[in-house]
Amino acid sequence: MRRFKVFLTSLLVIVLVFGAYSLFSFYQQRASGDSHVVIYLIEATPTDFFLVPVERNIEGSPSPAVAMQALLNGPLADEEFFEAVPKGTKLLNLVVQGKLATANFSAEIKDDFPGGSLMEAYLVEAIVQTLTEFPEIETVQILVNGESIESIGGHILIKEPLRRKD
Repeated sequence: MRRFKVFLTSLLVIVLVFGAYSLFSFYQQRASGDSHVVIYLIEATPTDFFLVPVERNIEGSPSPAVAMQALLNGPLADEEFFEAVPKGTKLLNLVVQGKLATANFSAEIKDDFPGGSLMEAYLVEAIVQTLTEFPEIETVQILVNGESIESIGGHILIKEPLRRKD
C-alpha cells in the first residue's frame, strides 16, 4: 500500500509539473509577440504603385489603435515599401462607436502630404483598410485636429464616413 501511495504522489507531481510547464509555455508564447495586425503600405514597381497589405507582429492584443500606430510608423528599415501616411503624423485619438471608427490625426497628415491624386487615394484607403481589418469596424471617419475636412489633398472627399473597398 505504501508503494502505491508513493507511486500516486510521484505521478501527481509529474502531472502538476508538466501542466505548469505547458501553461507557462502558452503564456510565454502569447506574450512574445505572436499577435499581429495588418496595415497597408505602398509598394513601387518600375511602372506603378500599389497599396499592399503587410503583417506586423505586435506585443499584446491587436486593436485598432495599435494597428493605426503601426501604420503611422511606416515600413521597417529592411522593407522596400513606402509609407502611406506622411511622416510625423500623429494619431490624436481613435474612437469606435457602433460600427464607426473616428480617427483624429494631427495637422501633419494634411500639411506634410506630398500631393497627387493617386497618393491621396492610397493615404485614405490605407487608413480605411487598416481599420476595417477589425470586424467591429465597417466605416471610418477621418478628422484632422478634431475637425471634419473636405479633403487632404484636394482629390478625395473625406467629409463623410468611408467604407472598405474590396
